[in-house]
Amino acid sequence: MPHPSRISPESITKLARALLEEHGVEGLSMRELARRLGVRAPSLYFHVEGRDDLIRLLATAGLRELGAMLTEADAGALGPGPRLHAMADAYASFGFASPQLFSLIFGPCPEERRAEDQAAAAASEPLLSAVAELVEPGDVLDIAQAFWSLVHGYTTLALSDQFLMGGDPRRAIHRAVDYLMAGIGPERD
Repeated sequence: MPHPSRISPESITKLARALLEEHGVEGLSMRELARRLGVRAPSLYFHVEGRDDLIRLLATAGLRELGAMLTEADAGALGPGPRLHAMADAYASFGFASPQLFSLIFGPCPEERRAEDQAAAAASEPLLSAVAELVEPGDVLDIAQAFWSLVHGYTTLALSDQFLMGGDPRRAIHRAVDYLMAGIGPERD
């Protein structure tokens, strides 16, 4: 078996993500991870504190990846509407490509497994920036959370095969984003 220095946090995280996608969070064990890395389980503890730390690292890496996808989508679009549509696509694409990681990041999570705040803030920045072009400063967080909830809900329902009446969830996301943007404006009596 290789010496512990022959494995790295990056190799551990990469293989742990593959295990997560194969077996879900319940199937992510230090023993199986070590076996697949070709080391004994205690060797992993040179790099991660334990399973909770490993899950926290996965969630943080996932949020960084999502943030990069949102930033890239945002950079390729002009104007707040196209930016929001591009980010909706990127968010759904992330969820569809990595459903277990998506669920890990956005599902119930004890504090010791929670992703780093800095990664969460960076992932939120493109959305907050796009929404800031549409609404007054005091409304940015509320509207950003409404947008996120909308896209997250559609993505979660699609991942759970809950669109039983048919239709295209991606098209529905974009229609809902259009309706949300149309409703943003001066207060109505």
